[in-house]
Amino acid sequence: MEFLIKKQLIIFDCDGVLIDAHDANINFFNHCLAEGGHPPLDPGLHEKVVFLSTRQLMFELFPDQTEAERLYRISQETDYTPFIKDIRLLFNFEEVLGALRKKYHLAVATNRGRSLDRLFRHFNLDNWFEYRVSVVDAEPKPHPEMLLKCIERFGVLKSEALYLGDSISDRDAAASAGIDYLWVGGDQSPRIASVSELLDCPG
Repeated sequence: MEFLIKKQLIIFDCDGVLIDAHDANINFFNHCLAEGGHPPLDPGLHEKVVFLSTRQLMFELFPDQTEAERLYRISQETDYTPFIKDIRLLFNFEEVLGALRKKYHLAVATNRGRSLDRLFRHFNLDNWFEYRVSVVDAEPKPHPEMLLKCIERFGVLKSEALYLGDSISDRDAAASAGIDYLWVGGDQSPRIASVSELLDCPG
């Protein structure tokens, strides 16, 4: 595996790459729906909670834009902190991110919103990541703005950046930004099963 050769910047998606927040996100979203007087999310839509921003999902669920905006405002006023207990780390951050941070710039680009700040505080992610960008700062993926901001922040060439994601929107954002993409999990290629596999890559 030669994914890291000539790379200077590794950009990580959050959910599905760094953490498993599937249950936490569903519980948070259902809480917001209940606050707005709606039933829980249909189980057939649970996977979308992982990779769509809250705003994207609200507007997909509710054609009435006024209602979608109302529910989105509820989500923005709801503290994500109580749901963090349902999150599982996908690898040993201190070991893996600590080793990668010695050789590469590390950044996070995610469709999360303000909950990203709470995650950074809870898991002490500032210890490893120099920069983070979310839908608070840029257009949500698959728009490439988040990734372009990361490249600009570190002043690297596009060929020197690698994005790690787990969804089609992640892949499409990387393609639009003109940077290399690596699947984490799943059965697509090129892929790794876990971020920890990067420690075995030459670079």
